[in-house]
Amino acid sequence: MKRTLLQFLAPLTAALLALAPASATAATGTLDAPTNVQAVHVADTTADLWWNGDARSDEAVIERNVGGAWSPFARGAFGALHLTGLHPGTGYTLRISLVAAGYTASPPSAPVTFTTLTGPDTVAPSAPGSMLFSSITTTAVSLLWAESTDNVEVTGYHLQQLVGGAWTTIRTVDAFSRFQRVTGLSAGTSYTFAVLAFDARGNTSARSAPATVTTLAATAAPTCQAQIILFSPGFLATVTITNTTAAPVSGWAVRFNLAATASVSNSFGGTLTRAGNTGTISPPAWGGTISPGGQLTAGFSGTATPFTPPESFTLNGTPCTVV
Repeated sequence: MKRTLLQFLAPLTAALLALAPASATAATGTLDAPTNVQAVHVADTTADLWWNGDARSDEAVIERNVGGAWSPFARGAFGALHLTGLHPGTGYTLRISLVAAGYTASPPSAPVTFTTLTGPDTVAPSAPGSMLFSSITTTAVSLLWAESTDNVEVTGYHLQQLVGGAWTTIRTVDAFSRFQRVTGLSAGTSYTFAVLAFDARGNTSARSAPATVTTLAATAAPTCQAQIILFSPGFLATVTITNTTAAPVSGWAVRFNLAATASVSNSFGGTLTRAGNTGTISPPAWGGTISPGGQLTAGFSGTATPFTPPESFTLNGTPCTVV
């Protein structure tokens, strides 16, 4: 019996189709259920929903349980959703499922339950914690304070300075900006700072305990501090140069003793050269001029066998303070 061309090609076509890759639109798996679902910053009409989700997902489907039945409530993405239009003094039980093109939707998460406030928030945040100072120069200081807590959410801080016996707000920052650099100060002068926290409703905390810092006194020559961290046979040496003079400083040189048998693996903040048992850090190629009240940090790391870490750091011939 003669076979038609179609009959001849049919088995070959079927074999080729079997070898072809699956369609890009075909389901390629089931998404993982969201975990660590949290309701935070719960107010009277708003709340934030947080969760850990499958990176393959495109969208989150939020459902609410009312009378034992689950129904669609909202949609979100990227592990967070700000809920609005909630009813005061109302309980909510929510769960989350994830969806994405080409995937089977995830199972729902474990439910999370919360109750909104009965009315607008009237509770003030706690007073901010203690303040720490760092990088103190003749004209500037860095400060960091411990965060406040709130029944809903701390949204920001007022950084204040005591001026002429009165507290003056010198900067208002968001809740994530508790590290601040204050500049334009005078040499050898004491300054007192404190912080107030506030929330979205404008409730303001009590003032933190005042903290006082004194800027460095002006000197005829810049100063330096050296820190050597040892982890035999390794070491890390860091030198911080502070310009406590009234003019820019350039052409500086930090010298130190380092055995010729020691190996330097990395340097930063300056140009490092060696001659015998003496090392020198000079200004980097990109500059190195330090303005009045400014700082520059340079250093290097390495190993030494036998263990002989660097020592005797000087700046322009004047010994550095070891910290």
